[in-house]
Amino acid sequence: MRKRTWPNRKNRKCPDCGKMLTYTRKDSFDRAVGNNSVCKSCAQLDRKVTLETIEKMKQPKSKTHKKKISQGMTLWWEHRKEQEVSNHKGISKWQD
Repeated sequence: MRKRTWPNRKNRKCPDCGKMLTYTRKDSFDRAVGNNSVCKSCAQLDRKVTLETIEKMKQPKSKTHKKKISQGMTLWWEHRKEQEVSNHKGISKWQD
């Protein structure tokens, strides 16, 4: 499938800051106008997760937190193994 090009490039202003946005494809331009999309810098300013939260998530996990994660994963795998065993028992009954 060939990428559709649009010889007449279309420009529009960002609704927040007024920066000029250039589109090379008509479908992208139409979608942006319909959704009233903002530029990348304005979208970055409007994000829900703050930089403080991101830095906090980058910090290494505490030993108790790692232990809780490990216990949760162990329980999840045990539960999954029980399900597989019960599924295999059900299959073998029908094959006999």
